[in-house]
Amino acid sequence: MTWLGLDTGMGGASSAKQHDSADSSTESLHPLSDDHRDFIQKSLDAWCANSGYKDCNVNMLTLSRTLSIPKDELSVYFDQYLKTTFRIWLGDIRFNAAKKMMQEYPDYSNDIISAECGFSARTYLYRIFKLKEGCTLTGWWEKMAEKVTPEDKKQD
Repeated sequence: MTWLGLDTGMGGASSAKQHDSADSSTESLHPLSDDHRDFIQKSLDAWCANSGYKDCNVNMLTLSRTLSIPKDELSVYFDQYLKTTFRIWLGDIRFNAAKKMMQEYPDYSNDIISAECGFSARTYLYRIFKLKEGCTLTGWWEKMAEKVTPEDKKQD
């Protein structure tokens, strides 16, 4: 990730929305140029580096407005280049942030971790851990303890 300022020279007003209907299919939209794809990636990197994911109310529309990138272009980027959806991408960002925070601050409660990482509820944090790690948070902590224990024993 980079700490770039968000240069919106290519954003908002220069690109008209291509659909007003409920159809959100990205198949009919044109691929993004390499330069524009890089611009979107750098904008997303900067947004993540500035902890934009911590806002539990963020959605594709608010992200689009924050980055001054049309919503349909973000949809194309997520679909065609990241091969995912905005919601799954955001969940992954938050999940990785939660794991990192739990390792750095093991004394923090699950409520604090979930709130600080943008989860709207602690139960969502539990659900995503079960889905992605195949175990509960307690099980994950036990796995982490097993990984640390052999190294600690080597140091003795």
